[in-house]
Amino acid sequence: MKVKYYTGRTLAEAIGRAKREHGSDIILLDSKELKTGNNGSKLVQVSISVDEKKSRVKPWTPPSVNNALYKPKQESEVETREDFNAVISKILARKPKTLDQEKQILEELAELKEQISQLQIKNAGEEIKLPPNYQTVLQEMIKKGFSRKMAEALIKKTYQFTPSGPNASLREIIRAVKNELRPKFKIYDLNKSKKKSDHRVIMLVGPTGAGKTTMTMKLAAHPRIFAQKETVIISADPYGPSEALKAFSKMSGVPVIEKKREDELSSIMQKLDRYEVVLVDVAGNSPFAPNFLKKMEEYVKIVKPDEIILVAAMNMDIDDLFASAALYLLLKPSGIILTKFDETTRVGKFFSLMEELELPVAAFGEGKRIFIDIALPEESYIFEKVFEEKA
Repeated sequence: MKVKYYTGRTLAEAIGRAKREHGSDIILLDSKELKTGNNGSKLVQVSISVDEKKSRVKPWTPPSVNNALYKPKQESEVETREDFNAVISKILARKPKTLDQEKQILEELAELKEQISQLQIKNAGEEIKLPPNYQTVLQEMIKKGFSRKMAEALIKKTYQFTPSGPNASLREIIRAVKNELRPKFKIYDLNKSKKKSDHRVIMLVGPTGAGKTTMTMKLAAHPRIFAQKETVIISADPYGPSEALKAFSKMSGVPVIEKKREDELSSIMQKLDRYEVVLVDVAGNSPFAPNFLKKMEEYVKIVKPDEIILVAAMNMDIDDLFASAALYLLLKPSGIILTKFDETTRVGKFFSLMEELELPVAAFGEGKRIFIDIALPEESYIFEKVFEEKA
């Protein structure tokens, strides 16, 4: 066996180079980021183990959609999504042994799904011929962050089933689009606990910068969520609670417990039975970092949460947002909280995310004002941001 090294702009690109030279049976040993030059640009380096005794190595090629196995059927958009979700479910069920394997599988699935989508669009024939009002709504939806595929599918269906047909007004078209979007919007009610006891442990997870700590304070302070309950916050940040969290504790009376070491967390959890709600603010972590899943699973084993809530920021690029959230799905979260709506103009990507993740929404967040900038998961919130005064 021999160790070889390959680099690329992304992990998938580096692994792809290794596979093209040595086939798909390579053994991934390690991956790390390298800084190159003075401009701070980065490369990803992977180290692999190869068996040089093999006489011939079957070359690896990326998944192709040109063969019979991946050939889409006519009107197969729903089938494609269901197939993709079925594959994701299988991954969640068997949990690959290493993070690198998980990342590789998800990246290849995302690449395959995009190829299938592009092929479907190509085979759809001529561009949809729509009356002016339908074209106006279509362009606004794309401008607001809907994927072109989703926006065109919604408008095409609306055009086919709207009673006024080509003479429909903007208001009528938008009302019909909303009716099509409603099934994608599922609600997770934080006030309804599945437990029979009054003691609940809720763990908030998510990438660095998603706004978990701010959202933890907002949940504890909201009168229709946890403000009327005996609530305590555990800060699992290795650097200790933020100044904002300390100030919030003094102002609201909600205790904040500092956890600096891993071995402290278990003993802390055993002393909190008298509280109705325990909110565990897990330190931010990149889902692409080494040993991400192992570290998160250690938290789950110690905390033993009744619910895991994923926190994701809407100011992320949709591809990064989906890739990040998809890896957190391995923890099987109960619901999702979406933050930083005030930092994006492309709010429509919310529906693309909901279609892919199929997680119910627990809350919305925007801004840093603890007692104001939070919204319950009501469809009016998202519809007003997407369609504005035209609704």
